[in-house]
Amino acid sequence: MSEEVRDMIGSALADEPALGLEFDQVVADGRRRQTRRRVRALTATAAGIVSVVAAATALTGLLDRTPAQPAGSQSTTPPVSATAAPTDPGCVLPAMSGGYPDQPRGTASPAELSESGRLTEAFRKIALPLPAGVEASPLKLCVIRDSWGGSFTLTGDRTVFVYLRSRGGQPPGECVTHQGTECSVRALPDGSTARVTVTSMDATLVDVEVWRADGTYVRVAETGGDGSKNRVLGDDALLAIATAPQLKVELSGPPVPAAPSDRRAAELDTVIATALPAGMSAKPTPGSDRGWRFRVSQGGYKAYANLTDSEGTGWAMVYLESPSDGAVTCGDQPGCEPIDLAGGRKGTLTTTQQPGNVTVMALNAKAADGTGITVHTSNAAQTGADTRTRPTPSLSKADLVRIAELPGLHW
Repeated sequence: MSEEVRDMIGSALADEPALGLEFDQVVADGRRRQTRRRVRALTATAAGIVSVVAAATALTGLLDRTPAQPAGSQSTTPPVSATAAPTDPGCVLPAMSGGYPDQPRGTASPAELSESGRLTEAFRKIALPLPAGVEASPLKLCVIRDSWGGSFTLTGDRTVFVYLRSRGGQPPGECVTHQGTECSVRALPDGSTARVTVTSMDATLVDVEVWRADGTYVRVAETGGDGSKNRVLGDDALLAIATAPQLKVELSGPPVPAAPSDRRAAELDTVIATALPAGMSAKPTPGSDRGWRFRVSQGGYKAYANLTDSEGTGWAMVYLESPSDGAVTCGDQPGCEPIDLAGGRKGTLTTTQQPGNVTVMALNAKAADGTGITVHTSNAAQTGADTRTRPTPSLSKADLVRIAELPGLHW
């Protein structure tokens, strides 16, 4: 499986950590190539997510045991009023739960808990568009992080994840192309915009996102275990859930930046095109055809390559995360030193030694708009071997700083 496909699936399921300072994981991930092992790991993660959420909610006695409405039935209960006090107390996803765009913080304010209860009650009033003979388990929309989400299982081996938040002024997303995917964007009659992405690998994953005109963003995804290719819900059925008026979020959230896109990735390519030192050439790593070019990955933008000069071949990567608050600090990270960047910005530089005489250097910083910037380099090329392939990392400290300070390197 190519690196592009691996990262695309990981981003869709949101089961991978942001790169940040996870150096060991970065190096290890770049060298795992076997198709079945990777896909099984990803689908096992999705199954594990369901187990974690179900177990957590069962332990706290939060699962609602009301059976799902029959297919095609219509609710006779009026929508929950914005001012009505929900009878459901709400719930919070555990801090380490995966499967959603946001990493759950594990805590919630009273207002978020109340909204969780209200949304859970509202979802029960949706007449789910289920095929004949298919039943759905109950759903709890628990607090994540300025967002709410949960999952329900369908008869068989398919699971549906539901995620929603305030749109926060985010413009509609554009299609992102990956091997094995089909993507389409459509305008809806009420002014909303929907994006449908279908991924066909060892398992079929379909992801429907709607930037709704009522100020809510909803994402509904159906997936299954390894080898699960038979979808239960079609595009229109998932779209009907994502556009259900009951799923309007009534708590305002923070501003949300634009979703990553192929168009912006191409613009960022021009920013780093001349960023390499003189005499250094870039080649794609095994399983990739992009070389020193950006692509959408893990909810951000990633560019990496094997870099070669007269001293040998090493590896480097640039990763951009969406803008956020907070300063970049070393904390208790071993081998980390604070550094000063242009414009009064602060960054950190961390150097680690790994088996095989491998040295990894990483610079972490933020652009003026809050974009997270991570620049990694090592003296081990991505070739499958865990030993150094040149005396020193491909990029020096000065090179890392120069790349992080590029004016156009931002979201």
